[in-house]
Amino acid sequence: MDINIVNYLIGGLCQWPALQLVLFTLVTTHLTIISVTVFLHRHQAHRALEINPLLSHLFRFWLWLTTGIVTQEWVAVHR
Repeated sequence: MDINIVNYLIGGLCQWPALQLVLFTLVTTHLTIISVTVFLHRHQAHRALEINPLLSHLFRFWLWLTTGIVTQEWVAVHR
């Protein structure tokens, strides 16, 4: 196998070092957990929190982008 292909597969598209990849993964995972907790659980399922419509849209987009969660389905199952 060509060494360039192996290096690409190891480093990914951005060719970040391992520490940056780990930090990126931790940050995106944390943002996703916050989105589920604040937006889906508190705001959508229980209506215990009022969120600005722009922020609500950003939460919804982030969850769609990272998990594929459909808000209405998640809320229906959670309730």
